[in-house]
Amino acid sequence: MILIQLAAALLLAPLTQHHHFQHFAQARADKEYEVKLILEHIEEETLKFRDEIERAYGERCNTETLSQCSKSNFNACSSVFPNQQCMKADELVIGECGGGGGNCNALWDKTTSAVRIPSAHLARGLDPEIIETACYTLLADDYMRTKYENDEI
Repeated sequence: MILIQLAAALLLAPLTQHHHFQHFAQARADKEYEVKLILEHIEEETLKFRDEIERAYGERCNTETLSQCSKSNFNACSSVFPNQQCMKADELVIGECGGGGGNCNALWDKTTSAVRIPSAHLARGLDPEIIETACYTLLADDYMRTKYENDEI
């Protein structure tokens, strides 16, 4: 009798394992499909961002671009930004601006770009291409701000 039960268990085991394998394979296929959708979304968004930067690059020599750049010259620690707000210590800490103490550690404007060039780089002399790049990429601010706001929802 025990021998018959053992033989039956051995014969049925592959069927049971096959059922578990199918379930595993389906779950894996579902996850692979989900990852594929995420990667396709990332690729699509990357291409849109590329197109926006290419558009901005095409307008880099426009006199309006240069004019706007000079009007958008902010120092992250000492400038008054158009829409600045006090950031809490758990949101953002900027040590060089006196951050970390009190209720407000930094004033921050989430609607305005600020470019910080490392002082070590400035000591060697500022490459004009860096200035040009900082200026023309400001043209992509609206796109990035809108993208950020839409992604936050």
